Amino acid sequence: MPSATRPMQQRSVETRAAVILAAGVVFSKMSYAEARLKDISEEAGISPGSMYFQFGNKQDIARAVLESQKQRMEGALESAFSNVASAIEGMLSLNLALAELIASDPIVQGGIKLSTQPGTDLEQDAVPPYLEWYEVIKELLEAGIADGSVRSNIDINETAELLNEIFLGGQVLSGIEDAWASLPTRAARRNTFIRNYLEPV
Repeated sequence: MPSATRPMQQRSVETRAAVILAAGVVFSKMSYAEARLKDISEEAGISPGSMYFQFGNKQDIARAVLESQKQRMEGALESAFSNVASAIEGMLSLNLALAELIASDPIVQGGIKLSTQPGTDLEQDAVPPYLEWYEVIKELLEAGIADGSVRSNIDINETAELLNEIFLGGQVLSGIEDAWASLPTRAARRNTFIRNYLEPV
């Protein structure tokens, strides 16, 4: 009956979400090879049978984490550009938004760990985000030169690569030192440098 189906579907959605969140936590703390399905089911607080009903194996769960990470980071990208006056303000807003997301979201943290580990058999799914962000930064630099918020005497490709490396370096260091807790603070400091470097004199 439809009335009985809806609660079952809702429980299925909730169970799937709980597994993905739990997997993000587990993958952020241990390698893909070390993580066991038992670790994920215990973190989610559900039975292995309920988990197997949603996902066939660990690889399926990891793929779901990576897909959810991508969606969340794309959401941060969209929100960062709401109500900004210029391209450089969008870039600074994006820098902070991504830092705050990485520092607070276990699914994003787990996805980052998965995308940087060799030998996971997830190569087709685990495209490192920094490849995409490089292109985003290039577009923002071009837009900034066009709207006058970025000085015109820069090499766009080299500057995009530099800013991407700075962000990635801060992400790696904060991940090692304090599980990304300091990343928003690092991003705020980085924004001062970016503004001073890019704004026209």
